[in-house]
Formats: sequence, structure tokens, C-alpha cells
Amino acid sequence: MKPTYFDLTVPDVARAKAFFEAVLGWRFQRFEMPYEYYRIQAGPADEPGIDGGLGAVKDAPLSEGRALTQVTVPVKSLSETLSRVLASGGSIVEQRVAIPGIGWYATCAEPGGLKFGLIEADSTAR
Repeated sequence: MKPTYFDLTVPDVARAKAFFEAVLGWRFQRFEMPYEYYRIQAGPADEPGIDGGLGAVKDAPLSEGRALTQVTVPVKSLSETLSRVLASGGSIVEQRVAIPGIGWYATCAEPGGLKFGLIEADSTAR
């Protein structure tokens, strides 16, 4: 399965937004979360590639206080895929959580510790 989303976790959100707007022409839209988070439109919808999000290190405990880039991969069944992660020696870093109106999300790590996200689409997730 191909990644469909990326997350950038940074120490200074305003500075990173200004940087990526100036350098890459990315556009940002505030996304309703209990903390400051922005959806990134990384290019036109008909252009190849994926869009992402931007949030602060202080709001992302799994960043362990450092800048972090993480990709998210869509799956048909989050529960089944999480079982395969564990059976294959990986770990679940952040348990299944609803992203309202989008789906069910979990953060995992492969056996060496590299973190990645998994998402099951479900517009009724709350």
C-alpha cells in the first residue's frame, strides 16, 4: 500500500509554515484539533504526490521533543493490520484513535523503531 499522507512535527509551527510557503509554495489550512495543527496542500490535486500536515513538537509526545517526519499508509482493516504489526515484531506506539470524519488512526514502529502511521477510512469516526 502506498503512503497517502505525511506529518511534519516541528519546534516552531509559524516559522516552518513561513519556510515551506516561501520555498515550496505549500498552502496551509487550520484543521480542527485540540491543539494547533494545519493540513498542507502540497500541490494541485491533479499533480502526483501526497498532502500532509504540520504540528508542534510540544503537542506530539511521540516526537520525543525532536522534529519528526512520519508517513501514513491507508489500510482496509486497522485491527487486522495492527495484529500483523505485532506478529511481525513491530510495536503499536499510539493506540487506535478516531480522527473525526476521516477514520481510525494508529502509530506503529517497525522492529528497528522507525515510526509510521496506519489509517482506516471511516467518515463516521468520532
